[in-house]
Amino acid sequence: MSTIPIDTLKKRADFLAMRGCRGVSAPAFLLVWRDREDGDAAARVGFTVTRKLGGAVRRNRIKRRLRAAAREVFPAHAAPGMDYALIARQKAYDRRLTDLLDDMKRALLSTPPNTK
Repeated sequence: MSTIPIDTLKKRADFLAMRGCRGVSAPAFLLVWRDREDGDAAARVGFTVTRKLGGAVRRNRIKRRLRAAAREVFPAHAAPGMDYALIARQKAYDRRLTDLLDDMKRALLSTPPNTK
């Protein structure tokens, strides 16, 4: 499988554009996606960790774990021209990394491929 470039979602408007989009549930996160329809070959991924999950130290650890998993999984399994948002859940804090990677692969493979 070929690899595609991965960028990061940073602007609030990009996250708001994903409201109401389809998603896939996993024990450690919810993966939401949308087709940007701009012809760009890169996929973009954003991370959301709410305060409900704990203090700053806990939230930062969850974000680091999700970013590390995304760096391994997204280049090979993400569709070009798509935006993805990973919304963390409580289990993202202490789920084994191998399980987190498997969950992420399964979630990405269940998203519809970009037809462009």
